[in-house]
Amino acid sequence: MKVFITMAAILITQSVFATEYQLGVVLGSPTGISAKASLDNKHSIDAALAYSLADELGLEFHADYLVEKAHSFATNAGAPFELYYGVGARVVSITKGHHEDDIAIGPRVPIGLTYQLGEPRIEFFGELALAFDIIPATNLDLEGGVGLRFRF
Repeated sequence: MKVFITMAAILITQSVFATEYQLGVVLGSPTGISAKASLDNKHSIDAALAYSLADELGLEFHADYLVEKAHSFATNAGAPFELYYGVGARVVSITKGHHEDDIAIGPRVPIGLTYQLGEPRIEFFGELALAFDIIPATNLDLEGGVGLRFRF
């Protein structure tokens, strides 16, 4: 619980300085609500409140500090695909197995691509993330999803 409160406090503090906000959905593992706050042109914080589709996992909250526009891939459609990467943490409930009803906590390392439309102000994204749970036991997960967020 302390980790969840700390992560929420960091997100709220950092998002005060955001230059742009985004809200949308992510489909995959996990599936749920996705939000992002751009700190400047190349850095942002994203978070998701979602349900994990993994067999033993349930409700998940994760937050990541992202370095955006690490590399651009030109397209004929105008806007480029932008590569991003980052580091963060996740908190996820365990619904089955030896640690049933426990909370798993650990770092998360995402990498992904974004594509932004000008009008309507939509960002499409695809992401893979390596999550390494430390508490209550060590576990390595590969998460992935696609989604869209509306930019405000």
